[in-house]
Amino acid sequence: MHDKTASKLSDRREFLGTIAATAGLIPIGTLAGTWGRREAGIQEDWVTNARRQIPSTSNSAYFQTGGIGASPQVVTDVVAERLVYQNQGPADPRFSSEMAVIEPDLRAYLSEVFNVGRNGVALTHSTSEGISIAAWALDWSEGEEVVISNQEHPANVVPWYILRDRFGIVIREINLDTGTDLVSEIRNVLSPNTRMVSLSHVSRNNGRRLVTEHCAEVATILRDRDILFHLDGAQGPGCVPTDFEALGCDCYSTCGHKWLMGPKGTGAFFVKEDRLDQIQLSWAGSHSHESMDYEGAYSLLPSAARYEFGTRALAEFAGFHRAIEWMEELGWERIYTRIQDLVSHAVDRTRRSDILEVASPEAERENSGVFVLRLPETMDATKVYEHLSEDSHILTSPVRRERDLRLAIHFFNTVEEIDSALEVIESL
Repeated sequence: MHDKTASKLSDRREFLGTIAATAGLIPIGTLAGTWGRREAGIQEDWVTNARRQIPSTSNSAYFQTGGIGASPQVVTDVVAERLVYQNQGPADPRFSSEMAVIEPDLRAYLSEVFNVGRNGVALTHSTSEGISIAAWALDWSEGEEVVISNQEHPANVVPWYILRDRFGIVIREINLDTGTDLVSEIRNVLSPNTRMVSLSHVSRNNGRRLVTEHCAEVATILRDRDILFHLDGAQGPGCVPTDFEALGCDCYSTCGHKWLMGPKGTGAFFVKEDRLDQIQLSWAGSHSHESMDYEGAYSLLPSAARYEFGTRALAEFAGFHRAIEWMEELGWERIYTRIQDLVSHAVDRTRRSDILEVASPEAERENSGVFVLRLPETMDATKVYEHLSEDSHILTSPVRRERDLRLAIHFFNTVEEIDSALEVIESL
């Protein structure tokens, strides 16, 4: 559990513990004596019970959480129920008033769980949407610079290409391969023209997690120079412990449909409240404003909700809320411990291989559930991915380098699935 939010969530835990008991899960209140490192090969009851609630675990060895996460049945049930309920009278106050609380409740919940200021949460539809909010927040001029890394998802590259072509900005790149020093890389790349730094909290290409203390140090360096600091958190929450305040960045983009196991088309954008006016709107519409008239006057909402506009997918946001509650019922700490144990097993098993190598960080403070294999020179990751999917129903993903193959290892995966995947690869 995130230490800074534990007291805020005690009442919610009591409620969720009751739900967990009725669902056949272990109530949160019983977990204090069971958390801690365990042998990954021991399949604990809570994992078995959780797997029964995730339909995809019956159909495949699902290592694609880093692309599109699998949802538990309770999440899709909530979405379906809310859609049916809303359709009884979408504009009828008897129904719409209940639907109207979904977004403010979700913002408040995300604020508590990920330690964000109460006015610092916007609900988006994807990580990419949040990245674009950040990218277009400044009045860019020709020659001004953004810093990214060599380990970014296209969602944190293409927006900068567009800004380069439209406004003449310069894209600077640091090296975040395994073993490089984040703080030194940042210090060496900054110039008087640097306006923003945008990096992956956890890289989808090599699985490297930026250490929280290192991010906080970078944040201090950048704030002293009035440079905005954005993190792409697509692979963050639900994969590694995530505390927005501790990371120190000015804004953070994430999604509901990967490691948080929520509906597709849900996400969030976290903002430091003192940066709201500096992170300007480039897209706005109905619901972005607090007031307006038809003579040219308007005022924006005094919170990050100003980044939201238009008709909202309320049922999906209700499912997003339920997904996080479900994970909280299981217990954040034991989820993260389980992921770490499985990744440690994958590292150990790969070290014993005659042909496979570990391409992601091995140190626990820098690794994550994004586990990346380096294949031998005779193999192509895309072809291996296709073979695993079509012939063995093992779902993985190729990444940036041709010989690198990603296994996104979530808590519901098993040692047997990891061993089977590696054995099939070795047999090719």
